Amino acid sequence: MEAPAGPRPMCSLCRVRPAVYYRRFSGHRLCRRCMKTALERGVKRSLRGSNVFRPGVSILVYPSATNPPASLAFARLVGLVERSYGARVYAVLPSYIKVYSGLGLLRDSVELVELPAQVERAAERLESVVWAPRLLRLERGLASVAAELLGLDAAVLPITRTVIGMIGVEALISASLHYMWDLDAPQAGGGRPVVLGLRNVEAEFITGYAALERFDASSRVKPKYSFKYVYKALVTDDKPELEFSSASTISLLARALEGGKCRCKACGAPIACGKEFCEDCQSVWG
Repeated sequence: MEAPAGPRPMCSLCRVRPAVYYRRFSGHRLCRRCMKTALERGVKRSLRGSNVFRPGVSILVYPSATNPPASLAFARLVGLVERSYGARVYAVLPSYIKVYSGLGLLRDSVELVELPAQVERAAERLESVVWAPRLLRLERGLASVAAELLGLDAAVLPITRTVIGMIGVEALISASLHYMWDLDAPQAGGGRPVVLGLRNVEAEFITGYAALERFDASSRVKPKYSFKYVYKALVTDDKPELEFSSASTISLLARALEGGKCRCKACGAPIACGKEFCEDCQSVWG
């Protein structure tokens, strides 16, 4: 949420620079520098909480169709955060993501590499509109296999706690509880672990940062939410803190689900033994 027009109030944290952003979750008015610092802290908590990352790790940032501009901003933040740990950070741009501005800034912090042809072919099979829980599962598979083929240790997806909450509501109301698995476990089948790298950051915060940094991109693939109105009724403007608590609750529910011994070769989701892929990944990898 941008700060109101007129004389700018000062940043609530540093009290030195003018605020450019109002964060509803905390009630803080933030200057550009403090906004970036808060985002870096949120990204760091999201990554370190997964037990996947360690000094010198190699990471692939895979953009999400749920928010292409924020995906670019997130990749830059991961590069800045992980550089201090000696990590190597790479990013790919599948053909369904079109970038209009911000590539130069992105290249300053990460290394852009070509998406492996096998993964690109699978990505091209994505439909133009995909139900959000299914899209997350498919993107997990694409990111996991891409990281493996590139010889990297892990992949990260720019999925915010807002999206985690919304997808959790979709899965619960539609009685599709198997999609809850994707909201917590950083596991993979034939590929590499995949971590949701913005699970401690709300969507509007990273979107605001992306706009300030002039990242602009779009996606041919669009997420579909059937029960978005339910989520919006729960997380209202006067109770933004419920976004955090709802995402945390959904993560706990996801963690409680027991998985089978056999895993999808792409996304890593539990499947019946004897199969290679889950039903969703079969549609693009089979």
